Order: sequence, then structure tokens, then C-alpha cells
Amino acid sequence: MNDFNIIGKIYFAPNTSDTDLIEKAKSRLKENGIPEDIIEINYNVQELNEGDLYISYDPPDLVLRKVYAKTPSGFIKMKSLKSIKL
Repeated sequence: MNDFNIIGKIYFAPNTSDTDLIEKAKSRLKENGIPEDIIEINYNVQELNEGDLYISYDPPDLVLRKVYAKTPSGFIKMKSLKSIKL
């Protein structure tokens, strides 16, 4: 997890209800240093704050983005960190 310098929450928005795919994705994230027990399934990006990690499933990859700013109007700014093949 140190590679990502995460200081906040970790949200995973899998964009699918396929539980096998979600479990496989969690496993791949764990292999890449993100502890499975702190990954939260959540689709509401408005709950993100600066320093949080947002993970989405963009077939065939998991895309990891770090929130670097949240404007007073609620606009979330993210920077892509890494893509992980599933």
C-alpha cells in the first residue's frame, strides 16, 4: 500500500453485480499491496475526500485513482495511478 501513499478511504466501484468478478478483483488488489479488509464497495464519489483511493472496473482492468482535490462545490479531482489487469 505504500506505493500509493493512501491516507484515506479506499472505495471500489466494480460496476457489476458479479460476485466472482468482485472477489477476483479484491484478490488482485491484495496482490498489489492493498489490504482486502479496508476496501469498501461504494459508488458514491461525493463521499470521497482528498487522499482517498477510488478504484473502478473498466474491463478488462481495474483503474486506481487518487483524489487530490475536492472543490467547495463538490467537484472531485482524481489522478490515475495505475491499471491492473484482471
